[in-house]
Amino acid sequence: MRSPYEGFTVQTIQIEVQDQYLETFLTLISNLKEGMIQNIQIDEKALFETNKSHFQHLLKEIENNTVSLLSHDAVWERIDEHTKAHS
Repeated sequence: MRSPYEGFTVQTIQIEVQDQYLETFLTLISNLKEGMIQNIQIDEKALFETNKSHFQHLLKEIENNTVSLLSHDAVWERIDEHTKAHS
């Protein structure tokens, strides 16, 4: 069976999208004209390594006492304030 793309050149584009916009970006891509996108791959390993590095940095800050931690009560107070402001 012949590929519907036979005879056409295909370009590969690498795009880095912030985590908070990934779902929106994928929605945009899925709404493009049928046949425009042949393949979408998300590099889960790169995402894992980025998150791992970030959390290692945060842990080091905690261990070195270079960051202020919030108490349990302070966290819930901020959650309540945020919920009231956005409801």
